[in-house]
Amino acid sequence: MTLARLLPLFLPSRRSHCWHALCGLLVGCAPLAALADELSPLDWPTWQGPQQNHTSTEKNLPEAWKPSGGEGSNLIWKRSDLGTRSTPVVFGDKLYVLARDEPGADTEGEKVVCVDAATGEPIWEHRFNVYLSEVPDTRVAWSSCTVDPETGRVYAQGVCGYFCCLEGDTGKLVWSRSLHEELGVLSTYGGRTNIPLIFEDLVLASAVVIGWGDTPEFGNLAKPAHRFMAFDKATGELRWLNGTGISPYDTTYSTPTVAVIGGVQQLVFGSGDGALWALQPRTGVRLWNYPLSRRGLNVSPLVEGDTVYMSHSEENTIGNTMGAVVAIDGTLRGDLTDKEKWKVYEVMAGKSSPLMVEGKLWIVDDRAKLYMLDPETGKQLNKRALGSVMRSTPVAGDGKVYLCTNSGRWYILRPNGNKADFVHRMHLNGESNDGSPIIAGGRVYLPTSAALYCLGTGAEPQADPLPSSPEEKPVADNPQPTLVQLSPFDSLLKPGESVQLTPRLFNSDGQQVEAPEGVQAKYRVVAGPGAVSAEGLYTAPDDVAHEGVLIACKVGDLEGTARVRVVPPLPWHFDFNDAEDVPLTWVGGRVRYVLRDVAGERAAVKRSVLPTPRDPNNKLGTRSMMSMGPVDLHDYTIQADVLLTKEEETGKMPDAGITNSGYTMTIRSGNRQLRVYSWTSHDHRTAADTAFEPKPDVWYRMKLRVEQQDGQALVQGKMWPRDEDEPASWSLEMTDKAPVESGSPGLYGNAGDAEFAVDNIEVTPND
Repeated sequence: MTLARLLPLFLPSRRSHCWHALCGLLVGCAPLAALADELSPLDWPTWQGPQQNHTSTEKNLPEAWKPSGGEGSNLIWKRSDLGTRSTPVVFGDKLYVLARDEPGADTEGEKVVCVDAATGEPIWEHRFNVYLSEVPDTRVAWSSCTVDPETGRVYAQGVCGYFCCLEGDTGKLVWSRSLHEELGVLSTYGGRTNIPLIFEDLVLASAVVIGWGDTPEFGNLAKPAHRFMAFDKATGELRWLNGTGISPYDTTYSTPTVAVIGGVQQLVFGSGDGALWALQPRTGVRLWNYPLSRRGLNVSPLVEGDTVYMSHSEENTIGNTMGAVVAIDGTLRGDLTDKEKWKVYEVMAGKSSPLMVEGKLWIVDDRAKLYMLDPETGKQLNKRALGSVMRSTPVAGDGKVYLCTNSGRWYILRPNGNKADFVHRMHLNGESNDGSPIIAGGRVYLPTSAALYCLGTGAEPQADPLPSSPEEKPVADNPQPTLVQLSPFDSLLKPGESVQLTPRLFNSDGQQVEAPEGVQAKYRVVAGPGAVSAEGLYTAPDDVAHEGVLIACKVGDLEGTARVRVVPPLPWHFDFNDAEDVPLTWVGGRVRYVLRDVAGERAAVKRSVLPTPRDPNNKLGTRSMMSMGPVDLHDYTIQADVLLTKEEETGKMPDAGITNSGYTMTIRSGNRQLRVYSWTSHDHRTAADTAFEPKPDVWYRMKLRVEQQDGQALVQGKMWPRDEDEPASWSLEMTDKAPVESGSPGLYGNAGDAEFAVDNIEVTPND
C-alpha cells in the first residue's frame, strides 16, 4: 500500500488541500482511474465517485434520518436555497454543486456553488448566463461539477455550452470556453448536459456537435454527431475532437467511464446514436461499438474487470420490445453486433445507471423497480417495486444502498443474498429527485428539487483503502507509433496572427511514445492560405478573410492534422454574389444553409429538410443557430436581409433571426411578433417584443445593436421592408442587468415549416 493511500486513514476528518497537495507530489499527474489508488477514500470528486461505480469504502454511515431535523435525526445540515437536479461532488473540506441562480428573476442564470462540506456554510459562487439556448429553467444545472484530484481545480459545463475551469479554493476563473459558439455544441429544449471527466492532463466533455469544415479533408465536422472534446485541463486548448455515428437520434447525458480493460485505457460511454462505444481517451481513436437502442443512451456504463454493463429504456435495435440490459466483453474490437456476453430484454432502465452490490448486478428501471441480476448470466434473481419513477443512481457503502426515486421516496437498503432488506424508508413530500446521492467524509448528501441535504452519524470518518486499479500494458512492449496528434486541433486567428502547433505520438494502444531516433517532424499547409515553419509555427496571411486552413505534420510515414479558422476584425460583409457556398468557417453553417438564386439575387437559404442517410425527410437541425467568428467580440451591430416563404399546404412561415453578443432578435411568424432576448422563450428573463406581421416573399432588413454600459447591456433592434427607408427609431429596446458581455455574430432560424433566405449580412463596430 502506498503512503498516499495510508495517509487519509490516519489524518483527522477535517482534511484540507494540504493533504491533496502532498498526494499530488507523491503520485504526479495521473488519470482519475489510476488515481483511485492514491485518492482519499473519503473524497467524491466526480458524480460516479473515485472508483467510477457509485460505490464507497466508507464506514459508520447513517441508517436513518429525518428531513425536519431535531434530536436524533442524523441531519447535519440542509440548504433550501440549493435545491437542484445536479449531483454534488466533494473534495477535501469543500462541496461543489451546480444550481439555478436567482430562479424566476429577470436576471436568472446558472452557477457553481462551493460550500463547507461539513457545515453547508457558503464559501464562493461562480455565476454565468444561460444564453443562445432553448432549455427550460427547470432543467438548468443538469450537469455536475468534476474536481481534478491533482490540482483541486473544478470543471463545470452549463446547459448552454458554457464550459469553465475554476480554482477550487477561491472560485477564481482559470479559463472558459463558449462551446456552442466556438465548436458547435448543441443546446436544446431537452437540456441534456454531459458531465466533464478528468483524465491525466485532459478534461473531456461531450455533446452533439455541429461544427465547421464540411469537407472530408477537414474531417466532415460540420455534420452533426455525438463527439468528445478533449481539452488541456490547464489551458483549455483543444487536443482532439472525435465522435460516433453521423446524425445521432438524440442529445444524451451518459457520463463515460474510464477504465483499463484488457490492459488498454478505454473511454466507454452511451452515444446519441444509440450505441455503446469505447474510444482511446488520449487520442479519440475508436476501439469498439455495440448497437443497443434506436434512441440515445443516457445511463453510464459500469465496468467490472473486462466486462461492461449497460442498460436503456427505448426501442431495441431488433424487434419491437423496449429496454434491455447487456454485458459486453470490452477486450473485443470493432462492431460487436450480436457479440454480447448476454442480453436481457424488456428491462427499461434508461435513467439510473447499473450498480454492482456484493456480487449482484442491481438495475433500477424507469418505473423504480429494482432488478437483481446474476452478472455472469443475466439471470433475474429478484425484483422489487420501490416507487413509480426513477431518475437518479443509487450509491452503495457501509453494507447499505442509498436510493431516492423521482417522486421523493427514500430508501436505505441492506443487501441480503438475492434480496434487499429495508433499513429505512420515508417519503419526501413535494420533493423530486434527479441528482444522485453521494458519500464523502463520513456523510451522505442528497440533492432534491427543494433542498440539498447532508446526513451523518457524527462519528469519525473511516474507510477501507480503495481497491487497486488494473494496470495498462507497459509502453515498452509497444513502442511503435501509429498516430500523430497535432494540437491545438482547432484554432481561430486574425490575419497576421500565429499559432504554435505541437505533435504527440501514440502507439496502437493509445499510449504516448517517443519518435524513432533521427526522425523529424515535417509540417505543411494542406488546404487554405498561409505558411507553417519547420518548427510548427503557422502564421495567417495579412490579406485573407474567413478562410479555413488545414495543417499537416508528418513523422516518418504517419501524419496528423490541425485546423485553423482565419477570421478578420470587423467590419464584415457577406453578399454571396461571387461565392460557391457559405463560408467554410461558419460554425454550423454549411450543413444548414445552401446558396441559391432567390427573387433575383444569390442568397443563403436555410432548408426545411436536412436529409440524412437514415432519414431523407429529416427535420432535426432545421431549428438552430450558427456563429460566424470570435466569441470575444462586443459593442457591435449586425444587420441582414431576410425573406420568408410560406408552406403551401399549411400556410405556415418560418422564424428567422440574427444574433449579437449572446442576444437574438427573431421574427416569430406564427406569433406575429418581433422579439429580442438572450435566453429563448423565458418570460421572466429580460426580453422585449413588439407586434410585427411579416409577409411571405418580401425582403426585410433586420438590425440588432448591443452596447455594454457600466455592467449592463443595452440591446436595440428593428425590422422593416428593405425597399423602404430605415426607421429612425428602434422597434425594440431592453437593458439587461445581468449582461452577456461578448459573443459571436450569427444567425438563428426555425425552418421546420418553411424555408427562409438571408443576404447582405453586415457586422460593424458601433458608432
